[in-house]
Amino acid sequence: MKTELILTPEVQAIVDAIKNTGKSWHEIGLPDHPMYPQFSRRLVVTGFNTPDMEGDEDRIYVNVRQNLIVREGNKIHKQLRMPDWMIHENNTEEILGENGFLKGINRTTNDNGEIISEEEVNVKAGSVQYIRFLIKTKSVHLADILTRFMGMYIQIFDEEINNI
Repeated sequence: MKTELILTPEVQAIVDAIKNTGKSWHEIGLPDHPMYPQFSRRLVVTGFNTPDMEGDEDRIYVNVRQNLIVREGNKIHKQLRMPDWMIHENNTEEILGENGFLKGINRTTNDNGEIISEEEVNVKAGSVQYIRFLIKTKSVHLADILTRFMGMYIQIFDEEINNI
């Protein structure tokens, strides 16, 4: 007796795409390194966690590697461990709305309650809590969040990334 699973081409395409999905959570390309042009470079998010949910600290640790890929043959030559990025309770993010960032008014008053000045500002929230809110409300996908934060990671760790 023989049992065979028959799939439509559409279902087979989805199954194949799932099988070919890499192990990383997110990848972002980097510009060529001036001393190593034979490699293309990618930053790869290998994991993330929030180790202490009971304490006062509210943090997300993002684990990052840099892949050096030989251009000829497209094979990974070396994976370099990059600094883990700690997003902590003191980080803030501007809150996105439907038409850009949410706005508020910073109003300064004197001791008599009279308005001295008003300034429009973007409203911010704690990064870690904002990330949880976005994911739990299905406002964005995890890949969208990693895309936004990896741009900041590159700016913060530029020296470490290019010191290969």
